[in-house]
Amino acid sequence: MNILRRLREEAKKFDCSVCGTNHTRSDIRVLGKLDSAWIVRVTCSTCSTAFKLLVVVEEQQAQTSPVREERPRASRRPPVTADDVLDAHEALREFQGDLNALFKRPVAAATAARGTRRA
Repeated sequence: MNILRRLREEAKKFDCSVCGTNHTRSDIRVLGKLDSAWIVRVTCSTCSTAFKLLVVVEEQQAQTSPVREERPRASRRPPVTADDVLDAHEALREFQGDLNALFKRPVAAATAARGTRRA
């Protein structure tokens, strides 16, 4: 039995630590091999949480030990809207200063400045 087939069989015994989904349908990829050990990445089919395992095979039995579990990705920010682009354009058009000063500008002041221009 090859290592990937064996890993898929073993995955059926485990559930995702984040969402609880069984790892039967999770994506399992062999990242590399070191002597009698394989480095494997498992990605949950439901929540996409990924973790790496160091799988050591001795006497035809696989023992797994976690290497490092990646934290779930934070939800992405909402997409940039046309209004966001126009706001940035207006702010840059009216800005007086250099690039460093632009990024040191407090967010509250930028928001207040936008509000007064539109009123």
